[in-house]
Amino acid sequence: MACEADGRFFVAVHVGAGYHAPSNEKALRSAMKRACLAAASILRKGSGGSVDAVGAAIKVLEDDPCTNAGRGSNLTEDGRVECDASVMDGESGAFGAVGAVQGVRNAIQIAVLLAKEQISGSSLLGRISPMFLVGEGARMWAKSKGVASDDIAEGADEWLVTERARNQWRRYRTMLDGAKAITNSTASAEAQSCDLPYLNERGTQPYPPKTLEENGIADTVGVICVDSKGHIASGASSGGIALKVSGRVGLAAMYGCGCWASSRSPAGDPFNVGCCVSGAGEYLMKGFAARECCVSSALSDGGPVNACLRVLQSVNERSAGFLLVEADASATGVGISEKLKAVEIVAAYSSSSFGVGYFGSSMEQPKVSILRSTKVQNKNGVDQFAARINLDVEKQ
Repeated sequence: MACEADGRFFVAVHVGAGYHAPSNEKALRSAMKRACLAAASILRKGSGGSVDAVGAAIKVLEDDPCTNAGRGSNLTEDGRVECDASVMDGESGAFGAVGAVQGVRNAIQIAVLLAKEQISGSSLLGRISPMFLVGEGARMWAKSKGVASDDIAEGADEWLVTERARNQWRRYRTMLDGAKAITNSTASAEAQSCDLPYLNERGTQPYPPKTLEENGIADTVGVICVDSKGHIASGASSGGIALKVSGRVGLAAMYGCGCWASSRSPAGDPFNVGCCVSGAGEYLMKGFAARECCVSSALSDGGPVNACLRVLQSVNERSAGFLLVEADASATGVGISEKLKAVEIVAAYSSSSFGVGYFGSSMEQPKVSILRSTKVQNKNGVDQFAARINLDVEKQ
């Protein structure tokens, strides 16, 4: 018996591109599995829940200290957590984002509220609803919506900082202060580089650090959800790069960069696609990476794999990951609404590893994996994973 059309869904998640220590793989796989199940619990209820499902899945990832989003995030130069997050609805084009927000446990909740206000169109005196809020202004807006309060802000700041993140910050801060001291004493550039073995000029860790039990996760987590009618939404969340300057807003919050979702091709034809991106934000933001990946997929004759590879190679980022989902949903006759039939999922990455998971209504349980690089054999420097999931079949 085929799956009931109203119960069809698909969700894909990632936990960042970079280096994932083998000792942390079990925890990361568990986080991805729980995120998939959280989204599925909403998507199973029928169409119209893609944005909420993205928010639910990312909340799970933000709450898990093993990811660089929400609790356990990288700390700023002055030792605090500042989070970026965004979500986009492919059907309406609504986009909500927050940047450099402190004192909030789940930045994605604010982004979801911003997007949903745009979709509903509700505003007093016809004022335009905000799309992107930053810093204290974002927290105060969230407070007005019941998501944050002054009473819990200090507690949230403490909860967000884990012992692992604090220890990493102390180590990197000592290294940075040492490098500044060397610079001030007019030491050679060669001596300076020896004092910063973990961080390259982009502030990321594309390859295994000297301590192999340490993660080098570059930036975001991301989620893409598709409901029973093929409506797609995507989202991203991040604690940013280690030792970032306070107030820095990264890839996860920027329009067209950290996430993108659309129900139309550039020519206006039906085409449901979503993408999430992870990596060094200052480089990927310049190319509107997530949007470009979706546009390239819509225009490519070679399919979504070639589209992702082309965009990733064009940005020339040595530690990045793209997760893309194309949804096949079409009406079977006049007056019959669209039904989700199948999806194609692509993960392309130039980093040492990329944590990816997915779950569909035709599957018994989520599939999760930490993809590992084979770039020694791959001359173009990019690895990939791709699959087509038929959702019009019995559970597998």
